[in-house]
Amino acid sequence: MIKPRHLIFILITGFSNNIWADVLATAAVTQSNNELSFTAEGTIEAVKNSIIAPQVAGSITALPVKVGDHVKAGQLLARIDTRLATQQTMTNQAQVVAAQAQLSAARKEYERKQRLYDKQYISQAALERAESDYKTAEAQTKAQLAQTGMSNVQTGLHIINAPYSGLIAEVMTEVGGMAMPGQPLLSLYDPSEFRVTVNVPQSQLTTMKDGASIKVLIPAATEAEQSLISTHLTIVPTADPISNMVMVRLTLPQNLSSIKPGMFARAILPINGLKGQGQIYVPAIAVIRRSELMAVYVVDKKGHPQLRQVRLGRKLGQNVEVFAGLQAGELVALDPIAAANAR
Repeated sequence: MIKPRHLIFILITGFSNNIWADVLATAAVTQSNNELSFTAEGTIEAVKNSIIAPQVAGSITALPVKVGDHVKAGQLLARIDTRLATQQTMTNQAQVVAAQAQLSAARKEYERKQRLYDKQYISQAALERAESDYKTAEAQTKAQLAQTGMSNVQTGLHIINAPYSGLIAEVMTEVGGMAMPGQPLLSLYDPSEFRVTVNVPQSQLTTMKDGASIKVLIPAATEAEQSLISTHLTIVPTADPISNMVMVRLTLPQNLSSIKPGMFARAILPINGLKGQGQIYVPAIAVIRRSELMAVYVVDKKGHPQLRQVRLGRKLGQNVEVFAGLQAGELVALDPIAAANAR
């Protein structure tokens, strides 16, 4: 015989379960016959992006650009103190003059010894010594000329010009600072050409479609540029040894106004697959993962959730593909914890 207090507990328990079932959030298992795709996230980068660094050392005497400035190809970006280089050039030029004078004297002496030797007034050895002195002076003159030419080149390296038209992205120094070879002074990029760089698992590369138009979503861009189409795809022929991901570059249309390097982007990559297969999808938040077990709570017509094991495929946005365990139209609980408490 059931005691009254036990009967009250049973009624309360049953009423509680009904409440859980009524308020349990569910979503229908969907079926899609659309073309398969893979979503990859990445960043925007400029096709032309340069770090400008000097090749010589010296104090920075001019820095006429700042962050955000548009510069033209050949425009002055920075000037390094040329006084020491100018003095070295003048020294080298003086040494060239001295070497040329020695060469002229050695040439005349050799020619004089040649005439004397022809008349047999001097020995063969005396003529050879004069010839050796002449060739030595000639070699020294060539060396001085080469050194002077190198000095002139180094003097030109003290002036840094823009390699192409672009936008100054960063300035790492200021007038009066010390420039050192290889130490960055500023960075520059061309704002007319951008691309999206995403990382794709190696397993997806073999399924990607060649020559397909790829949709690129850029949430931070203006409304007109938030959804773009890329028609050129480049797969970098190396893979990251740690993540086993491969870099894929997607070229964007030119002359975009609101796109900046470093922006977040999402690429929807079409993959090979047959239409009409009826792919089954379920919200990813409904899936329970316990080691090797993957399951969802299926809510029947009476509102009772039942745990069911499923076999899943790739994740596509907020959904995940289901290979086995579910049928289109069934309801799954979006909150597995609430579903477990409602059982």
